Amino acid sequence: MRSRDPRTLALSTLVLAFVLEVIAFAHLVEDYLTGDPIVRWDVRLAAWLHEHASHPLVRVSEIVTYGGNAIVLGVAVLGAALVLLRRGRMNDAALLVVAFGGAVVVNGALKLLFHRPRPELAFVHLDTYSFPSGHAAASAATFTAVAWLIGRRRTTSMRVVVAVAAAAAICVVGFSRLYLGAHYLSDVLAGITFGVGWATLCLIGYVTLAERDILSLLRRRA
Repeated sequence: MRSRDPRTLALSTLVLAFVLEVIAFAHLVEDYLTGDPIVRWDVRLAAWLHEHASHPLVRVSEIVTYGGNAIVLGVAVLGAALVLLRRGRMNDAALLVVAFGGAVVVNGALKLLFHRPRPELAFVHLDTYSFPSGHAAASAATFTAVAWLIGRRRTTSMRVVVAVAAAAAICVVGFSRLYLGAHYLSDVLAGITFGVGWATLCLIGYVTLAERDILSLLRRRA
């Protein structure tokens, strides 16, 4: 029995992951719109975290949360993309920029669509809407893309380490938003599922165009 082509296997895995993320995100949206139990848990968890918060952990969370800040991530992504371009890795640079940039733009549109108010008990005060979490979405999309680029040519054990590290970073940023009271739990979960789903969609395009140069394709169509 012939083994499957690695590229086909990768695409199949990515498509499956994308479908699962879409289902998870849709379920969270449905829960929010219909006021399912998770929405009641949102309020209870937010109140509990605020009541039991400690000043040192609030300060730590204020620092950690920058890992999902659009400006901080944008500068980091731009710097990494320029380095990749200098090394002739056009596709890798495009993956990072589209994964991060698309997540920020589309998530911003989703916030306007759902217009959910922020939690009342918070250590930070923001004027934007709450659902889905922008920090969670941006960090999830960016860290997923970075993990793919770092782990794709590594051993299986190293890939696992990279994946776990990326997942941990995403969770830590997401929890910082909860601890600061900037978001409800469903906001963060929706942001993470959207961010990972968006990055997965970008990776499907990346793998599909693996043997082609994006810049050459754009010039050909111009």
